[in-house]
Amino acid sequence: MRLISYDPWNALQRLQGEIERAFDQPFGHGLSGRGAFPPVNVFRGAEGYVARFEVPGLAPEDLSIETHGRTLTLSGKREPREPADGSLHRRECWSGEFSRSLQFPEDADTAAARAECKHGVLTVHIPQKEESRPRRIDVRATGRE
Repeated sequence: MRLISYDPWNALQRLQGEIERAFDQPFGHGLSGRGAFPPVNVFRGAEGYVARFEVPGLAPEDLSIETHGRTLTLSGKREPREPADGSLHRRECWSGEFSRSLQFPEDADTAAARAECKHGVLTVHIPQKEESRPRRIDVRATGRE
């Protein structure tokens, strides 16, 4: 008979690693969640949907936004900022090409999307399709005859 030793410390470290991996890649493929670039918040506003991407240090001309069907794709490139003289001691700022795609519900009119960039935040407004918007119907009073 072989004895198996149980080390609770190693078990806790494995569990912590799995939890961190789940938060970094909640769907298992690394396309969204903490650590994805650029980070984005999406919410529904009064006129449709709003996506806010954090793109610090990028100029609007460094960004490209495309729509295809219900999918909006943001892509671009962040150039490395190496020191002109001296040597690099630590690198935490990411550089290179990136692409991030979001799929919106059927009622989103991605063809009518508009975007603005201010203070490192890119805001994309995606209106709701006209036929999907609530419509108020006025009730008219009619006279009795």
